[in-house]
Amino acid sequence: MLEFPASSFGCILHIARKEGNLDLHSKIAVITGSAANIGRSIALLYARYGAKVVVTSRRNTQGGDKVVEEIAQGGREAIFVQADLSREEEVARLFDRTVDHFGGLDILVNNAGSATPMPFLESTKEHWLSSFDDNLFSCVLCSIRAAKIMREGQGGKIINTSSIRGISHTGREGIMAYSAAKAAVINFTKTLAKELAPEILVNAVAPGFVLTPNYDDVPQKVKDDFIDGTLIKRWISADEIAEAFLYLARADGVTGEVLVVDGGFTLKQSK
Repeated sequence: MLEFPASSFGCILHIARKEGNLDLHSKIAVITGSAANIGRSIALLYARYGAKVVVTSRRNTQGGDKVVEEIAQGGREAIFVQADLSREEEVARLFDRTVDHFGGLDILVNNAGSATPMPFLESTKEHWLSSFDDNLFSCVLCSIRAAKIMREGQGGKIINTSSIRGISHTGREGIMAYSAAKAAVINFTKTLAKELAPEILVNAVAPGFVLTPNYDDVPQKVKDDFIDGTLIKRWISADEIAEAFLYLARADGVTGEVLVVDGGFTLKQSK
């Protein structure tokens, strides 16, 4: 588990120092959509490896405060900023608060996003724009602000959350707008890597099937079919996805890549 109560944190810190695992020490990381699920796991893992963390959410203030509390219990530093990242003024407030509190920025994880099912023939322009706001434009707006701050410092890392649904042959019909937005995130990642190199490295993670409350209303037969479509025949945990984000936060020789963590789903689908 990623949780680290204060009583055991000294032992964890000792082990991490011994193994040289505090390589995010004093790094400042903004992790969007981090009040729950994958974002929460990333925030806790980054903190465990020494980062100072900015937790964000559009609505889940209770969850955001709880993540900050968990990080504090482990002896690390974090703040929570509520923000709608599709709005430029709220993005500006998020990064102004980050710089005011921590003094800079080293890592941006663009994890905020959501999927709203909608049959294509019933969809509207408003639905498509809303999906792109949540999954692409928030990523773009945050990256603009973050890159300006990073270029004033020592550079940094931008890591975007795409999805297996953003890979060309695995988009899903019922969430077509979401799939298209996540595909755009992949293209944006690769092009932004060209734009910001060599000071800022830009990569993405494409998670597979992670069992979260988002699947609560999905019929069991559909969930079973999803898992049967993987090679490992199980759900991936949010903690396993977080490990991919940790790798990219630490890697200095990787940019413009999409790290797919899907238990072999896309490989099996390509047969």
